[in-house]
Amino acid sequence: MRWAIVGFGSISKNRFLPALREAGGTLVSVVTSHPEAVKIDGVKVVTRVADLKDVDVVYIATPNAFHMDQTIECARLGINVFCEKPVGMNAKEAYKMAEFCDKVGITFGVAHMGRFNSYNILAKKILDSHELGEIGIIKASFSFVNKERNKWRYDLSLSGGGAIMDIGIHLINTLRFMLGSNVVEIESINDNLNYAVDQNAASIMKFSNGSIALVDASFNTYASASFEFRGDKGMMYVMDTLFQDYVGRVIIAKDGTFQLRDSIDKNPYVLEIEDMEKAVKNHARPATDGWEAFEDMKVVDAWYESAKTEKKVRIG
Repeated sequence: MRWAIVGFGSISKNRFLPALREAGGTLVSVVTSHPEAVKIDGVKVVTRVADLKDVDVVYIATPNAFHMDQTIECARLGINVFCEKPVGMNAKEAYKMAEFCDKVGITFGVAHMGRFNSYNILAKKILDSHELGEIGIIKASFSFVNKERNKWRYDLSLSGGGAIMDIGIHLINTLRFMLGSNVVEIESINDNLNYAVDQNAASIMKFSNGSIALVDASFNTYASASFEFRGDKGMMYVMDTLFQDYVGRVIIAKDGTFQLRDSIDKNPYVLEIEDMEKAVKNHARPATDGWEAFEDMKVVDAWYESAKTEKKVRIG
């Protein structure tokens, strides 16, 4: 398929573009405010989404504040959209995007490469098999020390938030995927550490299946991405499955023993592109579509609301 990229930053150059080539897609155009930075033979470089032509799918990787307008503009042009997470600045924007794309009949996907990490998929299969019994308590963490504190992620008007928006969204999406369940209640506490956006954030989430998750996201602590699922028959650790480099481990603790379970597949960035192209061809929904992203953003909004009001928030 013919792809365009809107926003030619590090994620586009270092992750998406190599994966697109591996997946067999063709980059035909780039939209950027810095055209001099794009040096790719045979690729048309423009400065406005309105100038895109002969494109099947656009990958949007601009700051969060631009996602909604750029998605709707592409949809008006009849171009299918694959947007980076978080889908927008809040659930209201996410709803508008999903509704408009449905209305005009274009395929709308959101880039959650964690959905395609084979260890996360294995973990979901183990949970679905009830090998661990009823899952009562979950711990989920994602953190790294963000050293680029003068970039757009630290500008609240562009990012909409800090660690929750950037990496907490991965935890929310992955937990909903693994459990097949939505968050119905949340209580949270955040600390900005004198920055404009949240640096350390933690919440207690209750899911519709009865599981309770202790979830934290941080821009200010050592790199970690991990899940712990505790059932009445066993426990499972899922580790390192949300980093940009494709890694992962699944460890089962049961009957006094530890078992390492392996599951290797393609690079998740390649798989998410293949999934999006398949959805476009078949007029189907990709793994994380706009409505899935809307459900994620409802949790994000509630996380911020709970921390601000110091109260428990129910999610409808």
